[in-house]
Amino acid sequence: MKLLKAYFAYMENPAPALAAFVAEKSFFSACAGYLIAALGWVLFFNIGDGLSVAAFAVKLFVVFAAEVAAGFMLAAVCGLFLDFIRVKSSPAEIFCLLGTAGLINGLLPAFALFSAVWPAAHLNLLAPLGMLLVAGLKLGYLSRGLMRLYPLSAAKTVGIWLLCLLPPAVAVSLLAAFGIWSLVLLF
Repeated sequence: MKLLKAYFAYMENPAPALAAFVAEKSFFSACAGYLIAALGWVLFFNIGDGLSVAAFAVKLFVVFAAEVAAGFMLAAVCGLFLDFIRVKSSPAEIFCLLGTAGLINGLLPAFALFSAVWPAAHLNLLAPLGMLLVAGLKLGYLSRGLMRLYPLSAAKTVGIWLLCLLPPAVAVSLLAAFGIWSLVLLF
């Protein structure tokens, strides 16, 4: 009920409602957004696959854990970049902001259902477009949210969020390079 009140307050007046929500620093409220994001991803990739309840629950738990871990990391990196430009911020507030952005993933199952209804249209080939649309909406929401929370320009907020993606991209690239390197050494 508390999240529903926060949603309606955000619809009436976004800036103070978002500031009040993140100032509360509620881990469980943020995790509700991460759970919705995880549910969106699992449904998007598995609609029509005939998953058992146990397999669905395991996938949901794994994706939820990944969402929360990514939220922790992105909040820490974003807080670090904000500290570098001398903006007093709280990683806990940013973690809550990232949690609320998970609600945008609710568009993914709708896209997958639309694709399942008309299989002759081959809409499943447009799945990358759907993911790109959701990523763009999330970037816009997060940038606007950061601008509402802290005195930043639009260019700085977009730059900060794009820079936040750099450390995970480097980590994944290094893991892939070392994985390939180890395979080459083994064979």
